[in-house]
Amino acid sequence: MPQTRRRCKGGRRVAATYNRDQIRAALALTDPAISSFLDLHTGNVVSITEGDQSQTNQELSALIMESYGDRFRYIPGGNPAADDAAVSAWLENEGLA
Repeated sequence: MPQTRRRCKGGRRVAATYNRDQIRAALALTDPAISSFLDLHTGNVVSITEGDQSQTNQELSALIMESYGDRFRYIPGGNPAADDAAVSAWLENEGLA
């Protein structure tokens, strides 16, 4: 069954729901080698690891870079105390709330 979509600022199609637990975990991430992104098509968080030369990581990295802004949004980590309010603030700042 296709996922229901809605539009964010700029008229882009996005997932109807976002995995808030995954976003909270990404905000709390403190490993500087891991970069997390929200996939606006699925509502899930994907991560790439700096220095990982696996084909899967390289393909995902290329997809993120070619679709950044339209499909993927960077989630800055470094907030070990991230909570639901931090998730809501991040979504609002991204124009996704």
